[in-house]
Amino acid sequence: MFNFLMPKSPPFFAMLAEQNSLLLQMIDLLVENLQSNPQSREGIHKRNINLEIDGDAAYFKVIRNLSRAFITPIDREDILRIAQKQEELMDCLHGLSIRIHIFEFQRIRFPALQLAQTVSKMLHITAEMLDCLSQKKDSHKTHAFRALRDESDSIIAIGLAELMDCKGEIDSNEMLTILKWNQIYERLSLVVESAAGLGETIEEAVLKNV
Repeated sequence: MFNFLMPKSPPFFAMLAEQNSLLLQMIDLLVENLQSNPQSREGIHKRNINLEIDGDAAYFKVIRNLSRAFITPIDREDILRIAQKQEELMDCLHGLSIRIHIFEFQRIRFPALQLAQTVSKMLHITAEMLDCLSQKKDSHKTHAFRALRDESDSIIAIGLAELMDCKGEIDSNEMLTILKWNQIYERLSLVVESAAGLGETIEEAVLKNV
C-alpha cells in the first residue's frame, strides 16, 4: 500500500549497459582501425576520442548515483567494481588507439587484427552476462569466455614469435617497426587482461546475486 513511499533504486543496470555499449563501440572501432587503410585512421581515432569522453561521463554517472543511492538492486560493491573494470578497459583501448594513430603503420599485422576480433567476441559476451545479471539469471557464458581468453593468449604468442622471426640483417627502419609493434602487442595484452578481469567481475556478481 505504501510502496510508492519507499525510495527507488536508480537504474544501475541501465547505466552499466550504457557503459558496456560504449565499450563495444570502442572495440569495434579498434577492429575497423586495423582493417582500414592509413588514410581512414585519422577519422577513426577522433571517433575513439569522443567515445572515451562519453565513457568517462557514463562512469561518473554510476559513481554519482551510487554515492546518493539508499538502496541498490545488487551489492553496491559489485556495481562499483563492474563500472571500474569497464572504465579501465576503455582507458586501455583508448591508449592503444593513440599508439596506432601515432605509429602510422602502413601495414597491419594479421595477428593483431585477429586478436582484436577475439577480444570483441569476449566483450559481446560480457554484454550478455550483464543482461542476465539484470534479470537475475545465470548466463552460462563462463566456458565460452575462458576459451576466448585462452585463444587470445595463443594469438599474442604467435604474433610475438612472428615479429621476432627476422631473417638476415635488420636495418634501422625495420628495427623501429619491430619496436613499435612490440608496444602494440604489449597494449593488446593489457586489453586482454582487462577484458578477462571484467568477465570475472561480472561472473562473481552473478554467483552472488543469482
